[in-house]
Amino acid sequence: MRSIQLQVRPGTAAFSKGQERVLKILQSAQDLMISGGYHNLTLRKVASGAGISVGNLNYYYSNKQDLLRDLLDTVIAAYIAEFDNVRQDAGVSLEDQFVAIVRFIIEDLGTQETTNFFPELWALANHDEHAAERMDALYTKARLVLNELVASLNPDLSEQSREQVALFISASMEGLTPFVGYQKPWANDRDAISNIAALSFLNLVRSVNDEAIQSGTLTPQP
Repeated sequence: MRSIQLQVRPGTAAFSKGQERVLKILQSAQDLMISGGYHNLTLRKVASGAGISVGNLNYYYSNKQDLLRDLLDTVIAAYIAEFDNVRQDAGVSLEDQFVAIVRFIIEDLGTQETTNFFPELWALANHDEHAAERMDALYTKARLVLNELVASLNPDLSEQSREQVALFISASMEGLTPFVGYQKPWANDRDAISNIAALSFLNLVRSVNDEAIQSGTLTPQP
């Protein structure tokens, strides 16, 4: 899972001292969700973890919804920045960039933080409308890099098909968490699963077309 970075919150964290305090607050909230789940996330515990009083915390976040919103926004911002780094390191080949992103995401599933954090968010979204909205916004942003690469690798795809393919790839990788995540049954096979995913997803992106997606044709036509 990516590290939380300093954030600017207009009105409450416009200067460095406020930004540093918000950083500590968000790190405390993230640690609590990872270690004990969302039910463990209380403003009192967040304040204690950040080394401040509840009154000081309320200056920045008056409720858990605002805190969760900022936490998810900062988490996805960190991932998006990391995606840019991964693509740069992969070189100019779009295929290499695509494969590098797939490998990066699956490798990240193996961290204890990612294995614990996102399933907590999924569970919360099942019965909390606000959390569901934030989760959808988070994953929409996370798929932007896949949407862009799919469009570049297969420019004949319609916008709708491209987004559907990106969604399928993203969901397929996230769905591996209970199996190849931190200390999960297939964790030792994560590299092999990553190879399978990179190969199969790249072949899919290269070969699929609008007709195959809409009609269910088993053998897509070029």
